[in-house]
Amino acid sequence: MKSLTTVMLSLLAVASAVRAENTFWPLAPANNEFNSENATCMWLRPDLGTAADVLPLKTRCVATKESVTDGVGMKWIFEKGSKGVIAHEVGKWPANHAGVTFYAKASRPIQLTVTRDVRVDTKPVDITTEWKKYDIPFKDCSGNEGWWQFVIKVVSKIDEPVTLWLDRVGTEGPEFIANPKIDPQTGPDETISSKDILYGAENLSKIADNLKNKKPFKILVCGDSISAGAQTMRGTWGIPPDKGVQFRYFGRMASKWEEEFGYKGIELDATGAHGGWTTAQLLNIFDKEVLSKAGPNDLIILQSGGNDVMAGTSIEQIKSDMKKMIAKAKTKTDQIIMVSTCVNGTADGFKWADQMSKLLKDLVAEEKVAGADTTKFMYYRGPKYAAGLLANPYHPDYMGHIIMGEMFAPLLTGKHVTYPW
Repeated sequence: MKSLTTVMLSLLAVASAVRAENTFWPLAPANNEFNSENATCMWLRPDLGTAADVLPLKTRCVATKESVTDGVGMKWIFEKGSKGVIAHEVGKWPANHAGVTFYAKASRPIQLTVTRDVRVDTKPVDITTEWKKYDIPFKDCSGNEGWWQFVIKVVSKIDEPVTLWLDRVGTEGPEFIANPKIDPQTGPDETISSKDILYGAENLSKIADNLKNKKPFKILVCGDSISAGAQTMRGTWGIPPDKGVQFRYFGRMASKWEEEFGYKGIELDATGAHGGWTTAQLLNIFDKEVLSKAGPNDLIILQSGGNDVMAGTSIEQIKSDMKKMIAKAKTKTDQIIMVSTCVNGTADGFKWADQMSKLLKDLVAEEKVAGADTTKFMYYRGPKYAAGLLANPYHPDYMGHIIMGEMFAPLLTGKHVTYPW
């Protein structure tokens, strides 16, 4: 028969093993792929409100060096009038976890709530100006059932700008981890200027003249799911994609041009954008859906490449297909902007970044068109920071599109901007 001491030691060993099984589960879809740790900022998106609320953009997010894990965290900038709401569509959380956990700090003391429904009031959490771990039992944030969304809401009045830093956001259990291993990082973020991603502005002289002389023209877009607006409404559920064309990258670029030149009247047409299509597939509909509507003073935007890469198409073939599309476009107008794809906000896409950027530069030089290098913009700091503007691994939300458009607008305004702020 075992002694009492032996039994107690065995029980202690079991208890210790159970405690050792406490785990952290980051924000993620059901399969935990592309989660909030390996693709920082992805999935967690702002609620920008109604169409009338969106511009000027009052909520911005960037992947930042300021962090407690892996050298990358989230930096949320809430301008005056921001709704202060950011949300993530929960896939599935471990049933035995204790609750929500995250590290946070703010530029000034604020209060926020964590809930599964923005309409449900929960106990506010006090955020200070120093990094701190916050553990919120599920009972204090509307339970552990029915989490369609994970919502963080700043409940302090946003009557002046405030910055919120977040990192290591997710759940822990069966018990909260008292002192998880962290490695706080600080220091300024590496920036990029719009002048580093825009090429061939001199090839848009007719569009510049249109704007200066307040002559109407159309922007006709041929592209894949990015141009078609996939995932744009994630977080901002009040504006469906068909109503949010003005907030896609080309729409925001156009509105910045209108602001600069004091002109209203640019017509947007993105019916030539199709989710999941390659450049070769887009060639098949180009005549009917784009070229048939174009005139000599109109602007055509050609955006593709991501689906080509994922389908295994060679860079040489992609270039050949893009040249065919440019040749078709030039039968109607020589005012063309090539927009490279962001490929995806992961390390897998990063291996194609240099080739895609070179492809764009080559096309601008050889075909005398303009270019906007989304690939370089997304990947200039490497894959860890590439998801800052993405709603999922491949698509920006409205916020991401608007920021892209503001980075592209200097093609004609000449007023270059720097990212991040």
